[in-house]
Amino acid sequence: MFDLPVRPGPEPRTRGPVPHGQLNQISPTTLQEETWQRMRSLTGVYVAPTHVPYPEARAIHLAPEFGTGPDDAFIKNSREFAHLHPQQDGSLHLTLAPTTKKLVTEAGWGVPHPIQNTELVYGARDRDELEVVWQILLQSYAYARGRSTE
Repeated sequence: MFDLPVRPGPEPRTRGPVPHGQLNQISPTTLQEETWQRMRSLTGVYVAPTHVPYPEARAIHLAPEFGTGPDDAFIKNSREFAHLHPQQDGSLHLTLAPTTKKLVTEAGWGVPHPIQNTELVYGARDRDELEVVWQILLQSYAYARGRSTE
C-alpha cells in the first residue's frame, strides 16, 4: 500500500467544477517548474494539449506501448493522465486507482474532481511537499502504465 503522510495545515480553497483549481496556498513557481520537468521526463511520456477546458494547463500523455492501464487511468478517453495548471494555480489533475485516490483525499493532499474521474492534487508549498506530490504523481503514472499495486 502507498504510504502517504497527512498534509500539514488547512486545505487550500478551490473553485470549480470548470475550471477546477486551487485558489490560495499557491506553489512557488520554481517548484511548479521542477514538478513539470519531472513530469515530462518520465519514460514513454509525451507533451500534448490537455483534453479539458483549461487550455493553459500543461499535459502529459502516455504512448500506447507504455500505457496499458484501465480506461479510467486516462482523462476523457485520451492518452492524457496528468496535467499541471498555470502558475496562478499550480495544482495538478491526475488519474489514480480508486484506493489511492481515497488515500490522497483522506490525507488532505487533494480532492476529487466534482464531475470527472480525476483528483485535484494541491501544489507543493515547499521541497518536502514536492517530494510527496511527486510520489502521488508516480502513483498516477503506475496506474496509467498498468502497474498499479491495487
